[in-house]
Amino acid sequence: MQTKNLEDFTLSDKDLLKYNRHILLPEIDIEGQKLLMSKHVVLIGLGGLGSPIAYYLASSGIGNITIIDKDIVDQTNLQRQILYNGDDIGKRKVDIAFERMRDINQDIDINRISEDLNDITDNKYFIDSDLIIDATDNFKTRNNINKLSLIHKKPLVMGAAIKMEGQISIFRNDKKNAPCYNCLYNDLGDDDLSCSDYGVLSTLTGIVGSIQANESIKVLLDIGEKLESKLLMIDAKNLSFKKIKINKDPNCKVCSKKIL
Repeated sequence: MQTKNLEDFTLSDKDLLKYNRHILLPEIDIEGQKLLMSKHVVLIGLGGLGSPIAYYLASSGIGNITIIDKDIVDQTNLQRQILYNGDDIGKRKVDIAFERMRDINQDIDINRISEDLNDITDNKYFIDSDLIIDATDNFKTRNNINKLSLIHKKPLVMGAAIKMEGQISIFRNDKKNAPCYNCLYNDLGDDDLSCSDYGVLSTLTGIVGSIQANESIKVLLDIGEKLESKLLMIDAKNLSFKKIKINKDPNCKVCSKKIL
């Protein structure tokens, strides 16, 4: 992971008060909070998952956040996408998210990209990032994000929610011999499978997104047991959680040594 010079980051009296509950944690303390302030995270998707993630990244003091989403706010989004309200319908999600995140924390840098992931030609946001978060809702985009994180050798925190089931995993695409997303889901043809087709429980997106934000902070600070090369499966209907190991596929079409 990219290392930055922490000597360039200091905590003002306002920062000490704002992040007091983080600083009280021995796992974070002042140095950990300064580390979060030095990090750059790319969040792709500002829907049901991206909404809580955006709030928590901003409130936690991640110093530089790039948000990517090409969509505008729709009436059907309001059931679960807590970044938005009725007055936001018809507006660009990145613009509303930017304002809501700045309302929480005016001391962070937020970059807005309202483009399709495939249309983004400026890779500086990915090259300079420490972590990529996938909060999108279809397999085709997730596969593209996986390839992007492999090319730039960045950790990837993936989340998914559909019906009443959720999944979260961390793919250490910055490490050799670690499985990638394609090792788990290879050649799935359901490119358009999303909650718009099958529905999704509103609270489930909050649960999955919050866990993604939690795991992202743990990766940035390198604390605790993380979901690296593991898949956490959530059954919100029966409130059950199951965790399985993800093995690297030696014949993976994306991350095998024969391909990359």
